[in-house]
Amino acid sequence: MRALVWHGPRAMALEQVGEPKPGPGDTVIRVEAVGICGSELSGYLGESSIRKPPLIMGHEFCGRVEEIPPGSCLVRGQRVTVNPLISCGECRACRTGAQNLCARREIIGAHRSGAFADLVAVPARNCYPVFAEMAPATAAMAEPLACAVRAVELAQIVPGDSVLVLGSGTIGLCVLAVARRAGAGVLAVTDTNPARLRTARAWGATHVFDGTDDAAIRALTEGAGVDVAVDAVGRAVTRRAAVRLVRRGGRVVLVGLHEAETVFPVNDMVRNETLMTGSFAYRVDTFERALSLLGAGILEAGPWLEERPLESGPGAFEQLLRGDASAAKIVLTP
Repeated sequence: MRALVWHGPRAMALEQVGEPKPGPGDTVIRVEAVGICGSELSGYLGESSIRKPPLIMGHEFCGRVEEIPPGSCLVRGQRVTVNPLISCGECRACRTGAQNLCARREIIGAHRSGAFADLVAVPARNCYPVFAEMAPATAAMAEPLACAVRAVELAQIVPGDSVLVLGSGTIGLCVLAVARRAGAGVLAVTDTNPARLRTARAWGATHVFDGTDDAAIRALTEGAGVDVAVDAVGRAVTRRAAVRLVRRGGRVVLVGLHEAETVFPVNDMVRNETLMTGSFAYRVDTFERALSLLGAGILEAGPWLEERPLESGPGAFEQLLRGDASAAKIVLTP
């Protein structure tokens, strides 16, 4: 079968590899659509601690069932989307529903071969049937949308809250969509890509900013600062901006995973009682809620999502790194 194999920093090629051998409880999925995630851009650059070459990445995907393990309710040919986070189901975190915090968790496309390929083996229990009329590229968005749903849960947004989303890539746009549904009043978004800001405006952002304009953003709340700031970038500059632009007692949620360390004004955070939390992936119930929201049409159609053939993957990675891709999400179709 064909697969995009990552061999090290900026080294990825389309190759012929052996078909996956499913383990106990695994099903084989013929991939129809797989998104390129920002975390995979970091992996492509060699900046991800959990991705080791050679590796087939790809964890946001949808496809059709090819092989079924004994006892599974799946049907051959059925279209499914996949929760790529595999948890042990036995530890304290799993028993309390926090599967994303499982100490033995694995992620398809990071710890085991992923979906930048014709076929991928995954646990059958991680597969979710999707509506027949849902396009494969849309179904592949369940994973990034689940990340956004979890971030908004942790942000504790209530109707009327002022919310700032730093970064309008895929996760930022999904946070925008979920925050809007949660009843956010002021909903400001930042980015340096004009096309992405246009998408944010079309999705319901009340204000968009090319970069971080502290004075203009503070003016939205008469200088007090926003109730909630979500960093969907993961750079020191955006993380510090999130802290700087929330009101006293405000809430900061960090989602982006790029720079490993960031210095914060801790004394100011103490004096302002700034509440900060990380948001990693999602729980099983979060993923299921995201899939339900997809079915309800929470994501707008439009040029924010672009489909390309699998073989164009290396070029797509480079274009996304240059920042000149007009689409927020590039989905590869094997």
